[in-house]
Amino acid sequence: MKAAHFVVAAALSLGLAGAVTAFDQPVDVSAKTPRITNYKTMPKALRGTWQEKNYAKYKKGVKVRWTYTFYKNSYTMRMDFKGGNKKSKSIHFSKNEIGGMRYDREYKTYDVYPGGKAIPKSKLPYAAYLTLSAGRHNGKRALGLHGIADDKITYFYRK
Repeated sequence: MKAAHFVVAAALSLGLAGAVTAFDQPVDVSAKTPRITNYKTMPKALRGTWQEKNYAKYKKGVKVRWTYTFYKNSYTMRMDFKGGNKKSKSIHFSKNEIGGMRYDREYKTYDVYPGGKAIPKSKLPYAAYLTLSAGRHNGKRALGLHGIADDKITYFYRK
C-alpha cells in the first residue's frame, strides 16, 4: 500500500514540476509580431483601378457603378450613374485627407480611413472607412469591400 502511495506521489510531483517548467519557457518570437501593420503609402495589393461589375440601385430610377483608383499616396472614388439625369461624379482624396492605412493580419483585411484635418465639407459625405480584402472572386482578382452595418461584401474587379 505504501508503495502505491509513493508511486502516485512521485508521479504528481513530476507532473507539477513539468507543468511549472513548461510555463517558464520563453515565448515564441512569431507570437510577438504585431497583428496590425501601419502603412505610410498605399499597399501594393490595393493599387490600381478597381470597378464593380454591374450597376447597383442608388435611388428610385437611378443606378450607380462605383470605381476606386488607388495611387501611391491617394485614391479617387468615381460614381457612374445610369438612368435619371445625374452626371458622373469623381471625388479625389489626397494624402492630407487620408487618416491612415493599415493591414490586419488576423482578418487579412486592409483599412483605409479618413481623418486628415484638411477634408473639406463637400467631401465629408463621401469620406468613408474602407475595409478591403484582396483575393479572388469568380476566378478573377478582386477587392472585397466589407460593409460596416451588415455582412455584405461588394466585389471590385481590376479594370
